[in-house]
Amino acid sequence: MKFLEFEDEVRRVLSEASESYGHQDQIDLVVPPSPEYGDLACALPIRIARGASRKPGEVAIELASKVMNRLSGTKYIGSVTPHRGGYVNFSINYGPFIADSIKAITSGEMGERAGVGQTIAVEHTNVNPNKALHIGHARNLVLGDSLVRVLRYLGNDVQALNYIDDSGAQVADVVVGFKFLGYSDEPPEGSKYDSYCGDEVYVKVNQEYAKDPSLKEKQSLVLKEVEKGTGPIAEYARSIVARILAAQLQTCWRMGARYDLLNWESHIVHSGMWDDIFSKMKESGLVRLETEGDNKGCWVIPDPESGEQKVVVRSDGTVVYVAKDIPYAAWKIGLIGDPFGYGEYPTPQPEGPNLYTTTLDKGTAKKKFGGADLAISVIDTRQSYLQRIVSKVLESLSKGASKRYLHRSYEVVAISKRTALRLGFEVVGEFAHMSGRKGLFVNADAVLSALKEKAQAETRRRNLSETKEWVDDVAEAVAVSALRYELLKQDPDKMIVFDLEESLRFQGDTGPYLLYTYARARRILGKTAGSPGIDQASAAKLVLPQEKALAKKLSMLDRAVASAGEYRSPREVAKYGHELAVAFNEFYESVQVNKEEDAVLRNARLALVDSASKVLAKSMDLMGLPIRQKI
Repeated sequence: MKFLEFEDEVRRVLSEASESYGHQDQIDLVVPPSPEYGDLACALPIRIARGASRKPGEVAIELASKVMNRLSGTKYIGSVTPHRGGYVNFSINYGPFIADSIKAITSGEMGERAGVGQTIAVEHTNVNPNKALHIGHARNLVLGDSLVRVLRYLGNDVQALNYIDDSGAQVADVVVGFKFLGYSDEPPEGSKYDSYCGDEVYVKVNQEYAKDPSLKEKQSLVLKEVEKGTGPIAEYARSIVARILAAQLQTCWRMGARYDLLNWESHIVHSGMWDDIFSKMKESGLVRLETEGDNKGCWVIPDPESGEQKVVVRSDGTVVYVAKDIPYAAWKIGLIGDPFGYGEYPTPQPEGPNLYTTTLDKGTAKKKFGGADLAISVIDTRQSYLQRIVSKVLESLSKGASKRYLHRSYEVVAISKRTALRLGFEVVGEFAHMSGRKGLFVNADAVLSALKEKAQAETRRRNLSETKEWVDDVAEAVAVSALRYELLKQDPDKMIVFDLEESLRFQGDTGPYLLYTYARARRILGKTAGSPGIDQASAAKLVLPQEKALAKKLSMLDRAVASAGEYRSPREVAKYGHELAVAFNEFYESVQVNKEEDAVLRNARLALVDSASKVLAKSMDLMGLPIRQKI
């Protein structure tokens, strides 16, 4: 988009002007905090002055003069101003800049310069198939799904993967509950199957373990049978997992996530991938068999730096979670052959691509998965140690492999005291942490339902003449946007304290505020006939600060998305979307649009509104926020 071209022009003239100083480093540019300092600023004079023992302000004046002599070949640089602090500030030539920006947006040129062209595997969601998604899982889903959208916008071929841990201890716990503790296979009426298994069976089984430790022997028995993959217990476990996964996917799809492939842990175990990797690990001396101590009989990865050991194979021969993750990671980046076939998942994704599932059936058609240039695993920060182990093993298998396997960590989610009390929890302190085993968690479905209930009341109040179906649809969109945006807008490395009331506000830094702003723009456009156009002459009439600020912000989407891709953080898009909504509403509140008497100016402003609606819609799509024409 045109702001990137403005940056290119600024870098080029600065590079040419600074040659006489012997400067050859990269030229860094920043967007100043206030328009009085221009639209881009460069601190290069400070660095030049430091090396030449001169005053930064003097160098800034000198460099600005050299730059101004080189503006003849530029289109978007309007003025160059030195600052006594050692900065050179650049202002946009808004006439051609606005006209070209709006033409680019209306012709669909957003993302045209993005093409990175890598194949990237993004693994996210990964909820153990023994429970419903809670709000912490929702953060993983939203972060991962939005990252997939961002990376695709940037021109990459992205595989969205969801790992199904169907052979782990959590699945064994649910089977123990059904097979040995007498819990009914069917949930109570009105209860979702994944919620029943996680909220009731899994929690109660762990309580029973505390009372009767001998029950852990039943868990070990089930775990062995599940890993073996044959026999009635393994078959029963597969049927339970299939039902839980189907219920989980309904929640995922409701939240807007779409996947390309479901990777089953049991397929990794039975494919022989682990045996191949384990053999190579033994040959390289990366693992050793312990003959004494607490880990006697276990295969471990020693860590010389910490002196700790990580068990990868238990003394009973069963494989721990991280050991199963190693061949999966190797498959993702092509360090191991692809042993899988791929079949379509029986339930189609709503309005999404075909969803495939791994299979060991050799007769199944092959698809191209795995073997990516880069793999990104969205996993919470508590798993950082295990992810470092995976990365270490990959590096031992192939030099440089660890640089192609990235862990996108994120912090946990707590709920505010106000929200916890509303949802029926007893809270000590200002917020509540979650624990699945203890039954202290808030399911994503419950949060969405609570958000939707509140949104319905507000939507009905604003739209008394609309049908129940329309109100229900809009309320659902508001609920999803509220939750997704709230989980995206924070730095991934910071804990979120989620509050229902705050997330639903139609003003401020919220998802509903973006929906409201988009609907406002569409309402303005709905009052005029035809499609507004613009040229440089009409764009020259857009001289108010609010008009310029909106035009500049519109042209910065690609810059924000590039930053989100570089740092693997869709928060950059959320921040941009909010800033764009603020700029649009300040414009709306400052000028007349449809009532403007000057027809040329009116059409120029309408073109600005039309472009704002398009860019806001694209930024919302990158965040996975539902879009509605009216709310």
